[in-house]
Amino acid sequence: GFVDIAVSNYGTNMTYVLLNDEHGKFLERTLYSIDSSSPYSIGVGDLNGDDRLDIFTVNIGLNNTALLLGLGDGSFSNVIMDTTGSTSSISFVLCDYNKDNRLDSIVVSNDTGRIELLKGYFAGFPSYAKQTVKYQSSTVAVNDFNRDGILDMIVLSRASNMMMISLGYGNGSFQSSTFYSTSSNPYSLALGDVNNDTNIDVVVANYDSDDICIYLGNGDGTLGTPLYYSTGSKPAFVALGDFNNDDRLDIVVANFGNNSVSVFLGDGNGRFTNETRYSSGSKPICVAINDFNNDNQADLVLANLNNRSVTILFGYNNGSFGNATVYRTGTNPYFVTAADLNNDGRVDIVVANSVSSTVSVLLGSTNGTFATQITYGVGTFPAWVVIDDINNDTRLDLIVSCANVLNVYILYGHGNCSFDTAVSYYTSSRSYSVAVADLNNDKRLDMVVTDSYSVYIAILVQSNTGDLVNDLKYASGSGSKLQSMITRDLNNDSRLDMIVANYGTDDIGILFGSNNTTFRNRLTITMGLNSAPISITTGYFNNDSQLDIAVALSGFQQVGMLLGDDRGSFSLQNTYQFPSESPPVVISSGDFNNDEQSEIVAGYAYSGVIDILTIFNSGSFTNPQTYAVDLSPRCVVLEDINYDSYADMIVVNYDSDTLSVFLGTGNGSFRYSSTYSVKSLAMSVVVGDFNNDDRLDLVVTSGGTNDIILYLGLGNGSFEDSKAITIGYTSRTAAVGNLDNDTNLDIVIGSDSKLLVVLRGNGDGSFTSQIIYLNFSYPSDILITDFNNDTRSDIAVANYAVNNVGIFLGYGNGSFMPQVTYLVDVGPVSLAVGDLNNDGRLDIVAATLGYRSVSVLLGNGNASFRNVMRYSAGILPQSVVIGDFNNDGYPDIVVVNLGSNSLSILLGYGDGEFIPQLTQQTGSAPISIAASDLNNDAKLDIVVANSGGSTVTVWFGHSDLIFIRETALSIGNTSQSPSFVIEDFNHDNYKDIIIANADYNHIGVFLGYGNYSFANQTTYSTGPSSSPNAIATGDFNHDGHLDLATVNSLSNTIGIFLGDGNGSFPSNQTTYSTGSSSTPSSLAVDYFNHDANLDIIIVSYDNNKFGVFLGRGDGTFDNMMPYSMPYGSHPFAVVTGDFSQDGKVDFAVANQGTDSLSIYVQTC
Repeated sequence: GFVDIAVSNYGTNMTYVLLNDEHGKFLERTLYSIDSSSPYSIGVGDLNGDDRLDIFTVNIGLNNTALLLGLGDGSFSNVIMDTTGSTSSISFVLCDYNKDNRLDSIVVSNDTGRIELLKGYFAGFPSYAKQTVKYQSSTVAVNDFNRDGILDMIVLSRASNMMMISLGYGNGSFQSSTFYSTSSNPYSLALGDVNNDTNIDVVVANYDSDDICIYLGNGDGTLGTPLYYSTGSKPAFVALGDFNNDDRLDIVVANFGNNSVSVFLGDGNGRFTNETRYSSGSKPICVAINDFNNDNQADLVLANLNNRSVTILFGYNNGSFGNATVYRTGTNPYFVTAADLNNDGRVDIVVANSVSSTVSVLLGSTNGTFATQITYGVGTFPAWVVIDDINNDTRLDLIVSCANVLNVYILYGHGNCSFDTAVSYYTSSRSYSVAVADLNNDKRLDMVVTDSYSVYIAILVQSNTGDLVNDLKYASGSGSKLQSMITRDLNNDSRLDMIVANYGTDDIGILFGSNNTTFRNRLTITMGLNSAPISITTGYFNNDSQLDIAVALSGFQQVGMLLGDDRGSFSLQNTYQFPSESPPVVISSGDFNNDEQSEIVAGYAYSGVIDILTIFNSGSFTNPQTYAVDLSPRCVVLEDINYDSYADMIVVNYDSDTLSVFLGTGNGSFRYSSTYSVKSLAMSVVVGDFNNDDRLDLVVTSGGTNDIILYLGLGNGSFEDSKAITIGYTSRTAAVGNLDNDTNLDIVIGSDSKLLVVLRGNGDGSFTSQIIYLNFSYPSDILITDFNNDTRSDIAVANYAVNNVGIFLGYGNGSFMPQVTYLVDVGPVSLAVGDLNNDGRLDIVAATLGYRSVSVLLGNGNASFRNVMRYSAGILPQSVVIGDFNNDGYPDIVVVNLGSNSLSILLGYGDGEFIPQLTQQTGSAPISIAASDLNNDAKLDIVVANSGGSTVTVWFGHSDLIFIRETALSIGNTSQSPSFVIEDFNHDNYKDIIIANADYNHIGVFLGYGNYSFANQTTYSTGPSSSPNAIATGDFNHDGHLDLATVNSLSNTIGIFLGDGNGSFPSNQTTYSTGSSSTPSSLAVDYFNHDANLDIIIVSYDNNKFGVFLGRGDGTFDNMMPYSMPYGSHPFAVVTGDFSQDGKVDFAVANQGTDSLSIYVQTC
């Protein structure tokens, strides 16, 4: 209660402390050195939240802040020095400016003319220790079993049917264990004094033996002989509470096997009544006790694993419970606990959802009801939650252990039931259960974590050193799992903007720079559900001088493209390109053929190649417009039947025996005209002028009669009444052409009766028939054209039953040579013809059902064809068209797939080959397709008949740029993604690629030839067990040649390779240490000290630091200057830029641990 004095001594670089002797006199001073800095101003406050006063000074010198942590007895720890970038800080104030119950500092620096905001933060758990417990551990709890005032540890081992007690030393470590046998599969334990002897007792739920056992404590760290009580089936969790207000502990057990909860009432002597059983939800896996409706009676909440819910059972004061109330949670809730999270006097519920990898928070009310859940993302399979104030800010936090990851997660609370994004702390254990307590009596909570896969327990002792950090940080977004960042000027305002890839939220974020080092409004662009964007780059992909963005979408195994404009807006191109074999995880851009258009280099996870991806117009389809027709449309054709120069639409409806006519308007839309009745089972329709009146007529085939139906056109889009023309056979398909050179149109009919019927037109709407027999071929489609360039019409037939295409060469008089067949894939159902390889000869495409493919037959010009080429399509391809859908001058193929409700788009190279299919969803059961430019925009559109939905859909052609593989470069089989740089390393004006290959401990050089091809890889070692995982380039020795720098994560070094200007790096690597156990993860090259020599900055993932290597201009560097970042940051990427436009280099760091960006602004 007496005032002491602390003095800063500028002249001696000392701070000294004078302690009051209670009589107004002061004891001899105690001196504390402030290193080489001169303390200029001093203040006192509790900076680390341990209820002990600390001393803070600002200084003149290299390290302008100093912190002495108080030990509570008038002495202080060794000084902690830090810097804000100033060397002359003269004044400060300590205050809580951000209202987080932690002291911050505002520092005035006269050399920079700046005021620095230093935010206090929680340093967390910098390391872990392992405690051997002999058996694999599952559940852990902490209490004082031997009444020595020191916390001890108790652990269950399910695998060994054992329980272990380890007595504590009081410093965060424990003695060897004492072992106790349990029943089969001990699943859970609870601690309390069940016999009122002030000693801690233990209750264990044994899952496979359907019982609980009670061990009474002896008060010396040992336990007595267990007492057993039967439970329901598969008791999974046990808890202790007073259910009948008799001041005696009772037991509750969640019975997983029979969907119930058992209650045992205690007599205060360590014995209990037989169970009373209550129904619960499906598969109760955990139970917690609290008073949820403020009636001073204990209530129960159970997590129901199988039905995404928790069940509330309200207590009646006599040990019984009422009917269940159910609330929704995430998927497979595994653990439940409860506390008042927002200090409103009402208990709230927290649930760990194992399958959805979230925790749910349900806010309580005074009457025992709960609000809809709020969810927060954590690691895989959260299995345990503890609610406590882990960082001493008086706000409850959530500590979550996850069974499938080597971390525990802490969600720091705001005191209002909301929480920060989860921060992970490494444990080296697959953390099933976690206990929280002050293990070393330093007034800071520590953690104990079990590992069901090893014989170790992880001990995490809290370090809270009152750290302060420059307060300029940007959260990427809740649960975003930030993976990549770059800086570019996207909106042409001469200010750097920040682009980030958010893996967890399937989007990218753009933070637009301002002129005061902050970033303005954030633009979020969604990349698609489960797209998992992981890497980003920029380039000029569509030759408009505006920067565009490429995104590696690991979930889709594709690379997406966003085209930019001059305002910083972007349009997402449809990612229809075929997936890569492995997820792309790193991408960069460069112009590899000097066409002033950027290409992409992509690296993959678990792949032995990197790919060069070029830009391609996908010719996709967009803005669907749907029109209702009659039942089961089977065939659609497009023709201008009313002579207004606009394509009209005719649809055959199979199940309703009708013909629907829609007239085009010229803007891509159609208006309904009329419906015509046809005979049984209308199959297809063909269009032509069959009576030479210059008006288009229709012929419809019928699968239910021996007729075809003729509709003579009136020239205005309407038709005369139908006329049946008997052909003697049912008809499936038809084609129209002039087979005998008589100016009259003829028809070829394909019949289900295994034959072709040739109808020679008489010019008046009547026909003369001639039959051509086919042997059991089931003709499914027919084409008429001139295959051998003799000016005579030939016939091509898809022979469904015999898996070939038949060619009948015409004599020009209506007769034909015998059929010549060409094998295709199983079940050809549709044909299209065109010149696919630009040789002036007609080729054939067949859609084939059996192998989900299209078959391509390239013509030789004499009606013969080469061997079939196959391309994959969707399920049950039904109809095919040929056209130039991406306006590149080359024919493409589009197929509709009835079984997969999709389009397959095969874009042609112009040489008869096609890229693998791009797919796009359609309506239900698409069965027919037709193509035309319906809206006069010089792009082909399509119409699709959807047999399952009784609709037709118009899809408009759209120019979508996508990336396709041009060249693959082998780098050796790798488990880690490569890092690469793209520059001209040999002065030949062609871009080269250099990769850092962590698996092979080398860098690889690929020298470019300027045509997407590269020389064989030349490698340079980075040293054994070095694992180079990032690379950067610059001219480090002023010789005009580019050099290289790598960060080597396993050897904790950077490596320097000096280039000779011809693409080689003849000098051996020079290495510089980044610090023991630092695990450097990223680097950047820039000018940090304004001396014209390039410097290097690195970030280190494991020790939460960044470091600067100052260049000397001769290819060598000074030793690293390290700088601390907040504990748990886990920085993984760094970029540089002048964010404040003051001519000084700033930098940004992406932090995996806090899922955020940190901006560091240089002040001198």
